Amino acid sequence: MRKTKLPFIMGILLGIGLFILALIVIFSFPDTKENSLPTAVLKITPYQPTATISSAEQTEITASTAQTTALPGVFATGMHVRVSNTGGDGLKIHTEPTIESDTLTIASENSLWIIIEGPTINESRIWWKIQAQDSAVTGWAVQDYLAAEYQ
Repeated sequence: MRKTKLPFIMGILLGIGLFILALIVIFSFPDTKENSLPTAVLKITPYQPTATISSAEQTEITASTAQTTALPGVFATGMHVRVSNTGGDGLKIHTEPTIESDTLTIASENSLWIIIEGPTINESRIWWKIQAQDSAVTGWAVQDYLAAEYQ
């Protein structure tokens, strides 16, 4: 009787040992689902410089694509504008579209002008070349002090 029980006991002990070994292996690996972090993928695109357009080229492009019909709040060549929001001080009309350029004249508040060229963006300002409606005076003015005059 002893011979028949020994292989049976050895089989049970071997099975329990393999079961414990399997549990140790299973629980020794960390759970990657709980502590997992997303993987970032960084795509580097080389810088491609773009061509810059000079103010003379910009003026030509703008003049060729000027609107023929004015939209509310939009300026265009050939449009009538009125000097406004200067607090009665008037608007400096410059020889070039820069603050540092010479002042040709000071347009009085509410005076009427006609846009003949532009826009040109310089020094974070939008500039329009305007001509006085009642004289031949022409020069550059900042858009902030012009109001569209719809006739």
